Amino acid sequence: MSAKIINNFPKVSRPGEYVAFFNIVVPTKEGPAFVYMACDAYSEFGFNTGAELDESPETVLKHVYLLTEDQEFVRHMDKGFTLVLDRFEELSERINAIIKPVNGKLLFDVRFHKQIAEPILKSFSKFVSKSKR
Repeated sequence: MSAKIINNFPKVSRPGEYVAFFNIVVPTKEGPAFVYMACDAYSEFGFNTGAELDESPETVLKHVYLLTEDQEFVRHMDKGFTLVLDRFEELSERINAIIKPVNGKLLFDVRFHKQIAEPILKSFSKFVSKSKR
């Protein structure tokens, strides 16, 4: 079962402890592309698991799985991790089936997710702003 934090964010004390998972929608001539990413709350390190033309449940689950296979992510999995999401609650059982065997927990918290993902999203926004000039 997923945990919820209402007002206070958990204290982050090590790499890989809390990781926000999300996608960034990028417009293309063929329609939107979804760049699947994650951000470590402690180091602000970004993980890119790939881009897709959809965000179907199967695609989301595929990228959660790809995250657990990422070489940099795997380095800290032995200590356990909490995957923080701001949506996809309807997939919680299936996500748990992927992350629980590799020492993961699941947390749905919009505000905490936003706080963790913010460094990557700000950096992406700056990059896009510069490229439009």
